[in-house]
Amino acid sequence: SSALVCWLCGRVHRIHVMAEQEAETTEPPVKRLSFLREEDEAFFEEDENRNQEQAERNATMRAWLLERRHRVEAEPSQKPTALDEFVTVDRPAPSRPASEDDQPPWFVMRPSIDNPVLRLHEELLDFFDFMQHTPHELTARREWVQTVTDSCRELWPGCKVRVFGSFYTGLSLPNGDVDIAVTDVPCKQGTAMKILADRMLANGDVSWLEIIESAKVPVVKLRSQACGLRADIVINVPDGIDSSKYVRDRLKEYPQMRPLLVFLKYFLLQRGLHETFTGGMGSYLLCNVVLHFLQRHPARHNPRQYLSTSLGHLLFDFLKYYGQEFQYERQCISVAEGGNTFNKSDRGFKGKGKGKGKQLCVESPLDSNVDLGAACFKMPVLRNLFSHSFHCICALYLNRSPPENSMLCPFLLDPKHPVITDRHKLLIEQPVALRGLPRASERA
Repeated sequence: SSALVCWLCGRVHRIHVMAEQEAETTEPPVKRLSFLREEDEAFFEEDENRNQEQAERNATMRAWLLERRHRVEAEPSQKPTALDEFVTVDRPAPSRPASEDDQPPWFVMRPSIDNPVLRLHEELLDFFDFMQHTPHELTARREWVQTVTDSCRELWPGCKVRVFGSFYTGLSLPNGDVDIAVTDVPCKQGTAMKILADRMLANGDVSWLEIIESAKVPVVKLRSQACGLRADIVINVPDGIDSSKYVRDRLKEYPQMRPLLVFLKYFLLQRGLHETFTGGMGSYLLCNVVLHFLQRHPARHNPRQYLSTSLGHLLFDFLKYYGQEFQYERQCISVAEGGNTFNKSDRGFKGKGKGKGKQLCVESPLDSNVDLGAACFKMPVLRNLFSHSFHCICALYLNRSPPENSMLCPFLLDPKHPVITDRHKLLIEQPVALRGLPRASERA
């Protein structure tokens, strides 16, 4: 037994010696280095927990969608409705009697005209006449301009007062502002605006005014005390005068341009796409766009085709050109010297914003270094609008709606829009906002 005890003691001693030798040869564990603070580690741990919760929610959603798909597949399939069950385009639409309430206020029924293109031509002219200023309205505007002119010349006898913008070109809204530029004013712009505002208030000429010095072009906004018309006045900024003269000259050169512009202006206004500062197509840009279209139209160079081309043809071709044919990604418009297009990269015109590659690029006819379309960042929306309207006109032409129906409403224009209803009231029901305009009862 003593021998057994000695053997066991030797065995235990040997095990201890081997353990000590192994500990000496084994490298100590390397401490893990971390560049994270304790609060950072807590943040990542919290983030990991959130990711795990999101994964559980995703799994629940996938299971719900899979169950829904199985349930839908188990239901009996429903036969789709055939196209010819609800629309027909190969025969004339059923005629119906039209009442005055159903039609826009400018509409004139012409039963003798069956051709839809010619009917659209006539209705565009009717709409143009409906929106034109009456002699009384023109008189009220001229008197309002004269009031502003008198105040300016009382302050600065050597100044020049000129009208520009839509009223100058004849494309203004019936109740639109009058744009006035005052040049050769011998003082700073901000000071001059305040002096003019004080003078017109003291004379009792205005019922409301606002000075906007932070705008790109500082402006004084006024409303006439006598007739309620408004005016936008700029001081020592003649740029608008030059562009207005250019547009007016082109309107004389292209007579069909004016009714097209009036329609397109209201067409965009009713959709909120007519203001430059909101990314829409402003009046000056729209004028250049229509001018380019007319310059490149085949009827421009073919006298026989020119005589047979109506406004209905031109509107159809305009919507098709800018809705489907024009290559916005690479083409740039120039209306100088008869009009042409060139590659955007040749001038470095790239537009602005995310969709800048698809924006409209228009070289200014007064300064070739300026891209008039740079601010029109809603051009993709406008392009889709033009394309959709083109298809609407195609359907109207194919469907051959009866003569007692409007070609413009309701697909292209909304007859209940405030601009149109206000215009109708001004002409018929309440023509009392303008000085000298007789009431409807007096005209009767």
